[in-house]
Amino acid sequence: MKKFKWFNVLIVVCLVTLLAACQNPLTMLLGDREDLDVSLIIDHGEHAQDGMRETVLYYRDEKGMLIPVMKKIPWEEGIARGALRKLVDEEFLREDLQAVGLLPILPEDTEVIGISINDGLSKVDFNEKLLNYATEVEEQAIVQSIVYTLTEFESIDQVQILVNGEVLNQLKFGTRVDLPLQRENINLSGIIDDNNIPVVVYYKSTNNGMDSYYVPVTKRIQGLKVDIKSAIVAQLEGAPEGSGLYSELPEGVLVNDVFVKEGIAYIDFTAEIKRMPNNKDLQQSLVYELGFTLKEIEPSISQVRILSGGSEIELSSGVNLNLPSYTNPF
Repeated sequence: MKKFKWFNVLIVVCLVTLLAACQNPLTMLLGDREDLDVSLIIDHGEHAQDGMRETVLYYRDEKGMLIPVMKKIPWEEGIARGALRKLVDEEFLREDLQAVGLLPILPEDTEVIGISINDGLSKVDFNEKLLNYATEVEEQAIVQSIVYTLTEFESIDQVQILVNGEVLNQLKFGTRVDLPLQRENINLSGIIDDNNIPVVVYYKSTNNGMDSYYVPVTKRIQGLKVDIKSAIVAQLEGAPEGSGLYSELPEGVLVNDVFVKEGIAYIDFTAEIKRMPNNKDLQQSLVYELGFTLKEIEPSISQVRILSGGSEIELSSGVNLNLPSYTNPF
């Protein structure tokens, strides 16, 4: 019996020694390749159904504004690489997006040579076709789209862009890419300095007069910290001049108060809110504009209720107060 016990002890000691020698068993299993796409390991496909994954991609409109679009793409190993491929300009995608007035982001024939994800940092190596663009607007849209699309994955916080294995100091119109990038000031309106702070609000846009979509815009406000009321105040200031964006909020309306309880946002406006059109679709858009803006600050918000003078106003029949999971399902 003692011999049997000593044999078990010997096995345990051997196992402990082996594990101690392997600082990272996962690394030993996969190897140390820099270009290994580990997104399958980190992202477990919780959004995947029937072989398709709900994935938020960032395209642009004709003015270069970045638009978040949820598309279902085929689930595959290395889903982050698959998401980037859905940004590349090709005939089918161009025709698909043209129906709603959007454009692909990455230049034609752009390829992802390699991608790695480690401790929240994704390094992405593209071929030289990534640089085949002609304007500063395109350059900024390309960089922001790559960063925002990849950081939609919970495992990625920062992105390092490489071209043919090299880290560039800056792109041809001056955009710095020598350091890892993170989400910052999408569709910026104005200049953010030491005297103000950024807040993201949502407006609407349409390119064909029929289909519309919601656009995040970074505006500036004075203060030390963004709260839900200051976000609505910024939204009420209106869309940036010349942007082509618009809002369903009636002119002259002000906000009295905003508070959240059990995931429901209650927004109390002045009496001007009652001037909103008696139209189900327009009122629905208004609910979503407000809701998407507030979710940027408090993601737990799932419903919006509109009040005036402390009393909830009656909306058209069929208006859904619950917020959708994605801003622009496609």
